[in-house]
Amino acid sequence: MDTILRILHRWHRQTQGSVMVEFAVICAVFLTIVAGIMDLGHAFYMDQVITNASREGARYGVVFQTNSSGVRLAPNALSPTIQSHVLDKDKWDLTDRLPTDANPQVTFPTTTPYGYTTGAAGDPLAVQVTAVKTWWILSKFIPGLGSSKTLSATTVMRLE
Repeated sequence: MDTILRILHRWHRQTQGSVMVEFAVICAVFLTIVAGIMDLGHAFYMDQVITNASREGARYGVVFQTNSSGVRLAPNALSPTIQSHVLDKDKWDLTDRLPTDANPQVTFPTTTPYGYTTGAAGDPLAVQVTAVKTWWILSKFIPGLGSSKTLSATTVMRLE
């Protein structure tokens, strides 16, 4: 019996492998934090891309353009349209800059619709771009965050 107690006591005091267990626990926590930082960084990147896209769309819409007769074109009469200028691959190419599940949309808020339809110099034109950020890992660790978030950016410029 005394021998068994000595063996159990020696086994209880051994620390071989404890470093490996501590490393595994710390590594799992560290990798989770790094993945969360990457997820937030990606959301910040997407926000910057849609902000730049709304600026590009507004700038394209407010620049003075005329038809073949020299008549000023309203932003809703531009060819290509503001939406296609921002979204199409041969123009500004927003769809290639965002993930495939982002579903980017270019709209014109109803708060300042007159610049979009009149084309009168000095009228404001608002261009809004929205996209969906699907969380990779954060939604699994933050309750109530949801699996995705809709990001939105609006730029208002006056027609030249």
